Amino acid sequence: MTLFGTEEIIPCSSDAELAGAELRARTTQEVDALAALVGEETEKLLQRVLKLVNLPRLSYADDHDLREVLRELRYCVQKDGRGYKVRLRRRTRVDRPEGIGRLPRPRWVKEATEAGMCGLCGDTYRAGDAIGRAQRGPKVAAYYVQMGWLCWHCLVMRRQQPTRRDVLLRFFHGLFAHDGVGLNGHECRVLLEWLTLDPVLTSSKPWTVDPLKNTLLRLHTSTVEGKPVTWLSPQTTHTIIAVLREPASVAHLTAEETTVLSAFAQHLAEWETNPESVPHSRYGTGWRYRQRALELTSHPTVLSRLGGPFHLFQCKVTALGRLRDPDES
Repeated sequence: MTLFGTEEIIPCSSDAELAGAELRARTTQEVDALAALVGEETEKLLQRVLKLVNLPRLSYADDHDLREVLRELRYCVQKDGRGYKVRLRRRTRVDRPEGIGRLPRPRWVKEATEAGMCGLCGDTYRAGDAIGRAQRGPKVAAYYVQMGWLCWHCLVMRRQQPTRRDVLLRFFHGLFAHDGVGLNGHECRVLLEWLTLDPVLTSSKPWTVDPLKNTLLRLHTSTVEGKPVTWLSPQTTHTIIAVLREPASVAHLTAEETTVLSAFAQHLAEWETNPESVPHSRYGTGWRYRQRALELTSHPTVLSRLGGPFHLFQCKVTALGRLRDPDES
């Protein structure tokens, strides 16, 4: 499974470069090898692997899953099969926040076998750090691409203790996938504080052209009342991004925040101007066009390398507005 959702056979010179059908075949070989080593039926060992990845069939696993399974199998072989039953046992307890910051239960949580990069924020994690794969809901639109391995913050805490970068990522993937962007009360607080950080921002050109006074009121209300979701229109989102790129705002950002904000602005401009001449007759003007433009960008960024669009989850509420547990069907 590539970043943009297309599985293919890619010639490789090492296991790290395995992908698609070739990676799947290698994983099957390693299952056979470990089964022979420990004297267990191949089918029974395969069932252990399926319980580990929390999937009904190995064919449902993507490249991110299979690479990690391959590492675990190789580790067990290196240890002559000692402790393989414990090694191939999935961690089931995951402590998550309650309320509007609660994300769905992860599909698979484990300690990283080696250093890697979070599939959402792009930060690096170290071997031994807790990482996980997000559960893909059955009603999630098919055009969403599954994220890779996530750091613990992005997997569990990003909606309870959001950072500016988390808000930017919600903006990016919201506009990438469709028209609106939804924030919970915690995210509204972060955005409200950001937009009111310097009074100079209210006299900036983008704010003057499209005033954000009413938006600030909505963000304040959502923050105080802890609303599950407050929707922002595409036009408002574009204005907010333009305001956040003003010098008075950028001066307060970290290097990581500046990097994501600049990448976001770059891709918004590319989606608007189509510098790579993506044919609208083939890709339309929606998510398929934006996905292709991101894939072909002449100036790759952390956002283009990670791909998308990603489904970052909205709180579930009843018809009466009562918050529902995200794990409820």
